[in-house]
Amino acid sequence: MSYELTHCALRQAGFEELARRQYRRHLEVHQGLLVEAAEKEEIRRTLPVPVLARCLHAVLDGLTLSWLVDRNSEDSREVLRLTGEHLLSFAAERE
Repeated sequence: MSYELTHCALRQAGFEELARRQYRRHLEVHQGLLVEAAEKEEIRRTLPVPVLARCLHAVLDGLTLSWLVDRNSEDSREVLRLTGEHLLSFAAERE
């Protein structure tokens, strides 16, 4: 539904801000999760949180659409695992 809402808002003059607000909120949530995870696991990030959050959001956005098309849950879970590994590659232990 959020895909439809976003696409519809972007196609309708005057509703673009709705899509922007939706994506800003998604990025805020992803940033919060990344910060919380880093604090809990005592790691420091080697890239800015907003960049990591955008990366995570882009993967989740694409993965959601891919899953809606092919319903391949097994491969989707593997993409999520790889994404976690990828994000961890931008982390370092706290000194």
